[in-house]
Amino acid sequence: MEQAVLKIRGPAGSKVVLTVFHTGETSPVNITVTRARIEIKSVSWETKQASGKKIGYIKMRRFGDDTTDLLSKATTEFLAGGVKGVVLDLRNNPGGLLDQAVSVASMWVKPGDTVVLQKFGNGQQTDYRGEGNPRLAGVPTVVLINGGSASASEIVAGALKDHGLAKLVGEKSFGKGSVQELIDLSDKAQLKLTIAKWLTPKDHDLNKEGLEPDVKVEMTDKDFQDDKDPQLDKALELLK
Repeated sequence: MEQAVLKIRGPAGSKVVLTVFHTGETSPVNITVTRARIEIKSVSWETKQASGKKIGYIKMRRFGDDTTDLLSKATTEFLAGGVKGVVLDLRNNPGGLLDQAVSVASMWVKPGDTVVLQKFGNGQQTDYRGEGNPRLAGVPTVVLINGGSASASEIVAGALKDHGLAKLVGEKSFGKGSVQELIDLSDKAQLKLTIAKWLTPKDHDLNKEGLEPDVKVEMTDKDFQDDKDPQLDKALELLK
């Protein structure tokens, strides 16, 4: 991975050719990319329309240091604008910081209610609970998930599903619900040891099972190439 990154990186404005082998294809294709400085915030948002209703759409790419603050700004705009529903898009979100996941879920989950359970091998358990003001608790919500939704994404989606605060639409999530630590060994070797697992409020094992959507909608390569999004379309339909 590091070797590939070093080959791909270069001065802004220069070009690099990527040879990509797509799933289901028999031969690779060359894609020319113009290098540029990329600064992507973890959250972006906009207001969409569904049968005349304003629906807030939130795209969450990861759970980083800026996630909760950006979500709070989006929420303020949505509530001031009178949205009648919210779509939280966690597709291809690989996760990130646990505290940010808890804070994001707390926009919907009531203070004191469980967001995620962290169970250790020795039987000990840590219960992470909702905190602060759940400003979106009364707003109908749909969460979009797919095979790239993992870790912190599954924590948020699982919490909202278990508390009846949102429907899940899309495809089964990745299934990454473990806590690991690195142990240094001799000769600069390391051992990665799983020390705990994450469970949803209703004891659903995220690491073993992932999350199944309430409404399954597949996204095909043709949909992507044709700039279609049947998963988002279904979410907006449910919020009409």
